[in-house]
Amino acid sequence: MKEICLKGSFLVKNNDNIRVQADISGAEPLWFELDAKYQDLIDTTSVDAFFVLYLWMAMEVGADFRVEGVVSRQLSDSVLNNVKNMFLILCPRLKDIDITILRQESFSPNNNNNCATGFSGGVDSWFTALEALETKTPFSFYFFLNTGQHGKNNVKEVVSQRADVARNALSSLGKPLIMIDSNIDFVLKEGFQQRDVIGNIACILLLQKGVSSYSYSSTYSIEDSKIIEHYDMSIMDPYLLPALSTERVKFKSIGDSVTRIKKLQYISHAEKFGKKLYVCVEKDLPIKNCGKCFKCRRTLFSLDNIGEVELIKNNFDHDLFSRIRSASLVGLFASAKKDSLDKEVADEIVKKFRFKVLHLRVVGYVWSVIKNYIPESLKWRSMKNSPYLW
Repeated sequence: MKEICLKGSFLVKNNDNIRVQADISGAEPLWFELDAKYQDLIDTTSVDAFFVLYLWMAMEVGADFRVEGVVSRQLSDSVLNNVKNMFLILCPRLKDIDITILRQESFSPNNNNNCATGFSGGVDSWFTALEALETKTPFSFYFFLNTGQHGKNNVKEVVSQRADVARNALSSLGKPLIMIDSNIDFVLKEGFQQRDVIGNIACILLLQKGVSSYSYSSTYSIEDSKIIEHYDMSIMDPYLLPALSTERVKFKSIGDSVTRIKKLQYISHAEKFGKKLYVCVEKDLPIKNCGKCFKCRRTLFSLDNIGEVELIKNNFDHDLFSRIRSASLVGLFASAKKDSLDKEVADEIVKKFRFKVLHLRVVGYVWSVIKNYIPESLKWRSMKNSPYLW
């Protein structure tokens, strides 16, 4: 059987940036890159960041995995006892493999008390940031990551513009945004959502010399979180994040007990909220909220449900929303049959408007059945022209 061997990692200066690259055989080298002024945060004593990624890659291709670099003992034990099996349950396309770890080390805990989180300017990251301020536990670092969430086309410009949007939003908190780039999306086979968590967590494992805790903004509620076969690794957040912790950095899920509408209510009333939201999955340039994709649709109806018209006008095309409102609601009701996040919003709309939206609920149900029988060629065209229906 083919073998992937992780031997270590090395640093390379790249203009004003520092790149950390895997020393690997049997696979393409992965790398991370960030501003060289943050080099002191980088962990050069272990290969933890690359370990979790090459584990996934080895399971994608069915290769045995040999690790010659140092791995934190807590992470090593967790992968062998729990994480590998969680991956197999989540994505049955993965293969069970043999893992050989030659060097394990129990590190002393960090004493820097530096806490961090990711920030994109979306609902979940805003909630995490503002709640920390309210509880007087503000974050030392805010990270903006490129691990596949920005696509593969025009990726440099998309990342640059999205980072600017996040940076401008974060300015109301008076903190800098630290950008971490990577080639993860060009090396791993599975799509971003299928393995999103490990890519993001790997970035922080890379910096565990300077970060002792990381708050991961949750996508799913605690009730919907499970270890099951699913297209989105985030479904396992409350279980996977602690399992990826090491002696030096602890990962925890934040916001999994609060609904999306409650998060938006909290955000909109927070003193430090800069009134800027960016939630869109589309990557057309220039970057903006398209108002049509499933995340824009979900956010628009959540804001509309709590009467935040000004936030809609400030962050979306309000006229477009008015024109496609009924069709978008049909799409939301149809999607709610399978998507727990859309169901959460749809249930609140039904609770508030009751019989006023009954006809749209009926149409949504019919559409949820019909779209399963639409030919792929027509489906693709419809999804491109009217994504709010999907």
